[in-house]
Amino acid sequence: MIQIKNLCKDYNRNGKNFHALNNVNLDIISGDFINIIGRSGSGKSTLLNICAGMMTPTSGQIFFNGQDISRSNDNELSRIRNKNIGFIPQNASALENLSILENILLPACIYSSDNNKSEDYARSLLEKFNISGLADSFPDELSGGELRRALIARALINHPEIIIADEPVSDLDINSAYEVMKIFADLNSEGVTLLMVSHDLDTLKYGNKIYTMSGGNLLSGNKL
Repeated sequence: MIQIKNLCKDYNRNGKNFHALNNVNLDIISGDFINIIGRSGSGKSTLLNICAGMMTPTSGQIFFNGQDISRSNDNELSRIRNKNIGFIPQNASALENLSILENILLPACIYSSDNNKSEDYARSLLEKFNISGLADSFPDELSGGELRRALIARALINHPEIIIADEPVSDLDINSAYEVMKIFADLNSEGVTLLMVSHDLDTLKYGNKIYTMSGGNLLSGNKL
């Protein structure tokens, strides 16, 4: 599904070159549930953002279903990301002038031809994440945990092939985190691929492979 070859990402910091990613190689097979762990600043979020098409690498290649998306233009990346990838960013971000239901529906509205079906599914996701009563609320009216669950629902609205999640349970209490991880596990059993970064080591038991990042390097993975 995703093949990463010699991926590098460099930044300029105070006139010096900083390697956020250093020749990262990774094969993500359809049906995988991959966890990446590591200290803050090790490159985890940078890797996920590039995999999701949110950021371009300095060098190297990333293939999605055989297509080299490191060479795709913004329109091509947007279409792939919207249709095939459910991305859950580390920082909870939603459009403040849209209701929670509208925020969840936004990716579907861009390409979907059946808005009624999409709304039905959005409401079922709200129910699944126990926030159905917040459909007409606005983002600034929600707690951090409630907004996190809404953003996870938004990532699922287009039935993505892969979910790329950066700290998806960081704002959730123990019970809510368990419910979200159980949903991820169920989706994975149905064939959805997951690539996830988390500081919560309890989430590792839901995956089948663990990788560690350190200083921009991705260390060999362990199968569970």
